[in-house]
Amino acid sequence: MLSSIDMTIQSTNKANTKIKGKMRATELDVLRGFAILLMLVHHFMYDVHYIFGYPYFSWLFGPAMESIYHLLAYVLFLGVAGVSSSFSRSNLKRSGRLALIALSLTLITLLISLIMKSDYYILWQMIHCLALCTLLYGLFEKTKLNEKTKIVVLLLTGFFIIFHLPKIINAFNLHYEGSPLLLPFGIGNLRPEIPGMLDYLPLIPYSGCFFIGAALGKIIYPDGKVQRRYCTGKAFKPLVFMGRHALLIYAIHQPIIITLIWLWTIIF
Repeated sequence: MLSSIDMTIQSTNKANTKIKGKMRATELDVLRGFAILLMLVHHFMYDVHYIFGYPYFSWLFGPAMESIYHLLAYVLFLGVAGVSSSFSRSNLKRSGRLALIALSLTLITLLISLIMKSDYYILWQMIHCLALCTLLYGLFEKTKLNEKTKIVVLLLTGFFIIFHLPKIINAFNLHYEGSPLLLPFGIGNLRPEIPGMLDYLPLIPYSGCFFIGAALGKIIYPDGKVQRRYCTGKAFKPLVFMGRHALLIYAIHQPIIITLIWLWTIIF
């Protein structure tokens, strides 16, 4: 799995901002790194409160966290991923590697859940969403539409997914009454037979951020070219590092955080 992650990171790094010796868009690394930082803080608080049962961070799923903190992290991560897809030499290959990582995470958490007889499932989350979005974008790029038309289609698709499809899901109460087979779309995810999940990110509405990001990538970086570098100072280096290794951090951070918290409980 780690070799697959390394291959994906290498592919993603190329996709992020540097092709054939061209300048790297470090501002994208900074934004992605900031999203990863938000995620690390959130998952640390989640693990302390829900997995280890400490009476801290009880406000974790309050209105402010749900409407601001979570939303900001998801929009940044998927939006930047969409922008970065403009730099990829092969989004189809990249999506395959992402899908392999996503499947591995699902199988590993399934095994852990069965062994520990508890709900630690990851059935559909950020990597799954990113894999499918990247695949769809890669297929879309192969169409014969001109660039301006592609931008319009991507923007309309993104806004439709974000602002219209959730209304349909809510109107028909599909969170509770939809088929569990449509779980990736945010349908049937609240049915009683669906097990508890450590992490869950449906395509609706969040995939819309990816497609809008892909459109912005075509506008801001035409032909996949970086005209000028931003965020190159020393103060940005930690975020740049996290942004460049975002997938690896995303894949391994939870076991590390849980292990560190467990060691803390043993020692102290």
